[in-house]
Formats: sequence, C-alpha cells, structure tokens
Amino acid sequence: MPSPTLPVLTSSPEGPGPVHTMQADRAPTDAQPGRALKALWYDGLSSRGRRVLVMIEPAAGGPQLVIEPLDAAGDGLCLAHRQVQWPQTYGRGTAQNRLTVALGEHGTLEVQSAAQWHEAYSRAGGKRKVAERLQLGWKLLLGFTAASVLLLALLFRYGTPVLATQLARFVPIAWELEISQQALAQFDGGVFKPSGLPAARQLALRQRFEAMLADIPEPLRRYRGYQPVWRLEFRASEFIGANALAFPGGVMVLTDDMVALAEKHKLGDDALLGVLAHEIGHIVHRHSSRALIEQTVLNAVLSMALSDVSGWVALASTSLTTLAYSRAHEREADCFSMALMRHQKMDTRPLARLFAAVTETPMPAPQGQGQAGRKPSAGWDWLSTHPDSGLRIADFQAGQAMQCDLRTGRLR
Repeated sequence: MPSPTLPVLTSSPEGPGPVHTMQADRAPTDAQPGRALKALWYDGLSSRGRRVLVMIEPAAGGPQLVIEPLDAAGDGLCLAHRQVQWPQTYGRGTAQNRLTVALGEHGTLEVQSAAQWHEAYSRAGGKRKVAERLQLGWKLLLGFTAASVLLLALLFRYGTPVLATQLARFVPIAWELEISQQALAQFDGGVFKPSGLPAARQLALRQRFEAMLADIPEPLRRYRGYQPVWRLEFRASEFIGANALAFPGGVMVLTDDMVALAEKHKLGDDALLGVLAHEIGHIVHRHSSRALIEQTVLNAVLSMALSDVSGWVALASTSLTTLAYSRAHEREADCFSMALMRHQKMDTRPLARLFAAVTETPMPAPQGQGQAGRKPSAGWDWLSTHPDSGLRIADFQAGQAMQCDLRTGRLR
C-alpha cells in the first residue's frame, strides 16, 4: 500500500519556534517529502505508545523530523535537527531491526525498520558522524589512529616541554623553597647523614662556589628576574654515594664521597666546581618546576586520550615520556656547566675524569675512539634517565657538544 502523503506544517502560534503542529489545509512546501515510516511515539504523557508516521525531510540546519499521529488525539511535531538524537549508522549489513530515537523533552520514537530510517536520513542529506565513518571504514580508522598517535607524540616531544618552559616563569620562588625545605628534611631523616668534612674544607668549597655564582653572565640566566636563594650543603650518604643534588629555589647538596673521589684521583677543586656548575644549571633552568608541570600536563592528556584503556598503560606511557624529559634536562644542565666553565676559563677535562670515575666509564680513546665514540643504543637510551655516559664524558673532555649553545647554556 502506498505511503500516505504528510500534511504541510506551520508554526504553532503558542509553541516554540522549532516545534510545529500539523495542518492539512495549507499549500505544499518546496521540500519534496520522502517515504513515511511506521513508528510508535512514547511522548512521556502516557505509558502507551501512539502509532505514528514519521518522515525525515531536508532542512537548512540538517534533516528535520516530522511526526504525524495516526489517531485523532493530538497534533504532530516537526523537530529541528538539533532537537533529535540521531542514532548512529552501522552499515547496511546490520542485523538491527527496530530502532529507538530519543527526542529529548518530546519522548522517544520506536521505529519498526532501522534500515529504512537510515536510508531516509541519508536521502534527506544527513551525514554520518565521524565515529560512524571510523567504524565503517578501516582505512579511515587506520589513518585517524596514526594521526592521533603522531599528534600525541609531537605534543609530548615538543609541545609539553615548550609549555612547561614558559609556565615555569610564573612559579613563585617561595613555593620552590618550601618544597626544597620539605625534601631536604625528609632526606636528612634517612638518606643523608651529617657531613664529615672539616669545617675549613667546607668553607673553602663554599667560597669557590660563591665566586662562581658571582660571575654568571646574563645570557646564561634563563629567566629574567629569577633570583634563587643559593645555599650549598654538605652531607654524607651511603645510599647515594658520590653525588650532588639540586633542589628547586637554589639549595644544593654535595656529598662527602664526591669530594673524596676527586681527591683520590687528584683532580683538584675545578672538577668539583664543574659538578656544582651542572647543578646550578638545573636550578637556573628551573628543571624541577618544569618537570612537575610536564608531569601534570602528561597525566591530564593521557587520562583523556587513554580513558578506555587500563590504568597501567597510561602510567607506563607517562613514566617513559618523563624519562625522556629527564634526559633532556640533564643534557641542558651539561650545556650550562660547559658554558659557565668556559666563561670563567675553567678546564672541563677534570670534570670529565671525575664523571668517568663516578660512572665507572672508560675515558675516551684518542681521536674519539672507544667507549665515548660509539653511538648509544636507541632502545636502552629510551629506558635510561640520563644520556649515554660515554658521550657525555667525551663532550666534557672536548669542552663542547653539538647539541649545546655555549653562548646561552641551552640545548640547540
């Protein structure tokens, strides 16, 4: 039996603009009506569904939905595209028969034939949503996935560090100092022990340290107006051995074992000053604050991008990316130390030998051969928190590095 022709719609004088009532005595509109579909309309006023005919018509803002009751108990509706929650299309081969369509405050429709509904929607100019097109086309899905992965990789590799670098300038120095005090108190409660260095030895190193701080050229100061509260502390520690640490805001710690190792290899205080220059670089570049910002951004982005993946995947991804940022910060601190030592006419070779002793890495052979001349494994380098030790030693031995701008003490 041929489908009935729907009456023309006019605006109700008492209702809202997008909703219209049926009037059969008006002239036809310019839109060509499509085939009417059978459906049950649950309007929310009654528990029983009303038998209706439904037609999807072209409209300027997207297909509109026309509903004509088959009983005489009320008027029909004309709903604009935005008022209907249009169901997704899953292809012609779907086994789905009935279809439920949400109409917001106007209830729901139960359409008898999902295939006819989707066909009518398409004829009226309806377009599939992005999610539908991805589900129906594997090439599009593959391309979308590859583009998403590339975008995230570029964000993690370039976007997040640049953002953190800029935002770090707004971190208050008082906040950094508070973190440093709390962290140092925790370390003193277990990891650190009081220093065994004689007071005269500590005083001599502090004087050299203060002289170095007094001669930092302006191009090496990353953030204008940033004035760390410098303080050099000495501690003994069996846990971290020969090491030096930089806390945000200007607090630095040099261990007794590092001082003893320099004396053992007869490297002089220039080697220790080189270690301190590296730690000064961490503070000047505000690496601690930047790392915290990077971690916060990564957690937020991964929570959105991987919301449907188990939590350990997001945690592992964040950890690996954070390691990469840690390596970048170490390389930048190396650049700063080489730039500062060059400015103060200090030899970087004792620092190279001290670093080799700390990491138990052989010194580079003549003409760049040997351990320092090799390229690091890309896989192992990704899982390391620090750049390759051999290459770093070779850079300190030469007093320069390809990735360093020694005018500013930054990475190129």
